Amino acid sequence: MAGIRIKGFGRSHGECTVTNDDLADIVDTSDKWIREKTGIHSRYFARDLTNADMACVAAESALARANVPRERIGLLLVCTFTPDEATPSVACQVAGRLGLREDLMAMDLNGACTGFIYGCALADAMLAAGRAEYALIIGSEKISPLMDMRDRGTCVLFGDGAGAVVVSREEDGAFESIAGCDPDEDVLHCDRFDPAIRMKGQEVYRFAVSKIVECTDRMLGLTGTTAGDIDYYICHQANERIIDSAAGKTGIDRKKFFKNLYSYGNTSAASIPIALCEMYENHMLKDGMTVICTGFGAGLTYGSMMIKI
Repeated sequence: MAGIRIKGFGRSHGECTVTNDDLADIVDTSDKWIREKTGIHSRYFARDLTNADMACVAAESALARANVPRERIGLLLVCTFTPDEATPSVACQVAGRLGLREDLMAMDLNGACTGFIYGCALADAMLAAGRAEYALIIGSEKISPLMDMRDRGTCVLFGDGAGAVVVSREEDGAFESIAGCDPDEDVLHCDRFDPAIRMKGQEVYRFAVSKIVECTDRMLGLTGTTAGDIDYYICHQANERIIDSAAGKTGIDRKKFFKNLYSYGNTSAASIPIALCEMYENHMLKDGMTVICTGFGAGLTYGSMMIKI
């Protein structure tokens, strides 16, 4: 089965570490409450860094690790719902700063927390069509300015960061994806003119758990693989309870479900590529391994991909 394979990983995050105790100083909450409800211990906020700043750092690292000349990158996708400005896109800013070639297709993609899955699926199709040799896919979010710091139900959840991968299409690749949307504007919403995230937590929880279970089952069936054939399952890092509940319902060994939300919080489209990069840095990912990544988020959107490392 031909498909994209990851050649290089990169990550970055905001420059300020914000602990649960820091948040307890400004909103009615506590370190104990946040840990019990979410599993999050701390997160990073970007005070001076922009979305594009973080995206560039992650991209530079991914390119260096992939050892791919920049002129061979033919597709640049930045998955984000928090661009620094309406235009130019974060992707065009990154392309300019990195000195990528002029005949590059560069665009932002807003799939919320599912964005990185959508981006990888699009990259696989574009590379299969011969439109590029290599693609640079970045999930990057600066969410902290969009949070209502009076709402403890949301302000404790999110963080700022970026993750990036360089991919190429290989004959020995093993890529498959599924995606969908279940439109509901009220469950998770952020208005352009009143930029504060509003969320119905219990509805998001139920949606997320059900879609992780459903997508995992569908992906295994679609690819003719068993749960044991998959080395790791990387879910969008939204909440520890969501991941643990979904893992329990799948019947798959929970040790195969990677989690790093403890120190990042929910970084939306950046969470899965950041997780992949941390796993690579910790020598958890080895050449030839196969992983399933699953995302879910505002829209409501969901998606899953199986990819060979």
